[in-house]
Amino acid sequence: MESEILYRKLQQHLDRMPVGFPASPSAVEIRILRQLFTPEEAEIALELSAFPEPAAVIHKRLPGMALDGLTRLLEQMSAKGLILRLPSGKEFLYSKLIFAIGMYERQVHRLTAGLERDSRQYMQEAFGQAFHSKKTTQMRIVPVNQSIPVERNVATCDDLRAYVAACAGPFARMTCICRHGKDLLGEPCKQTSLRDNCLTIGPAAQWAVDYGIARFIGKEEMLGLLDAADKEGLVLQPENTENPCFVCCCCGCCCGVLTSAKRFPQPADYFRSNFYAEVDAEICQSCGACEARCQMDAIRSENGASQVDRGLCIGCGLCLSTCPSGALRMQTRERQNVPPRNTRALYLQLLQERYGSWGMAKLAARKMLGMKI
Repeated sequence: MESEILYRKLQQHLDRMPVGFPASPSAVEIRILRQLFTPEEAEIALELSAFPEPAAVIHKRLPGMALDGLTRLLEQMSAKGLILRLPSGKEFLYSKLIFAIGMYERQVHRLTAGLERDSRQYMQEAFGQAFHSKKTTQMRIVPVNQSIPVERNVATCDDLRAYVAACAGPFARMTCICRHGKDLLGEPCKQTSLRDNCLTIGPAAQWAVDYGIARFIGKEEMLGLLDAADKEGLVLQPENTENPCFVCCCCGCCCGVLTSAKRFPQPADYFRSNFYAEVDAEICQSCGACEARCQMDAIRSENGASQVDRGLCIGCGLCLSTCPSGALRMQTRERQNVPPRNTRALYLQLLQERYGSWGMAKLAARKMLGMKI
């Protein structure tokens, strides 16, 4: 009973993050937490804030534990991908971590069939609703490399290839946990045989390599993997910032984000994208190439020409790059989305939307007083 109470408290503590960790009808989230956290780690996680803090500050909330012992356990939890660890001068800062994109993806080398089944059940029961939003989202959609005509005025944030080309790096590639998880369940991906194409940039790449779940790659290999995503018909989903630290290359059969969004009547409402596809019916050959490429089932061939359902189209551009007649075009949406500048700005915006101005003022006051959030 004490253990049940402990993990329920941890669920409620994590549920206060920018992306929540809600309770589900089946309590599958408790099973997930038991698989991830030992009771001792759960006790420590309960004292972590949403904002990174040094071990000495966290130690004030755990006076019965020696500081060096606490630091050792924080490092252990970071290595297990359970909490966030950031360098700050000569020390490190630690905080709670969102379940996804965050904790779950960092389990790529520890993933079991049981954890994968529970995670997918949780996504369908409760977490999918917390993850998807009609406002700010953790991820966004950018068109594949050849989808936007050169003459179109494209915002820098939508040109992922140009961003990578101008970025200093470092870059790293790791195993896609969604396809790895489906492999563990005996349900291999129907779209591609690629596995090591989860891409990280900058500090995220450094962290992943330091903890042995990724390997560094050069800029040309990074660009080559973006080309491969287009060839394999994979949707590009970078972090929803101007300077993304990760890029997911997603399929409609394995990706938890895409599959959970398909359960909504109009999935396009839950993706931040500045484009949608449109068909020129006069030159469309109704060959079905675009329909086969679409990961959201947004295209149907009717009356001799393909048609795009804008409620399903997420603006990935996969349909354009293999259209033999050139009948498809990317059109800009009426309202253009400008992403937050970086991860910190993204999470602050998510918190603002969850708690409002008054709630943010109370969170700021708690932070100033050294209290956890």
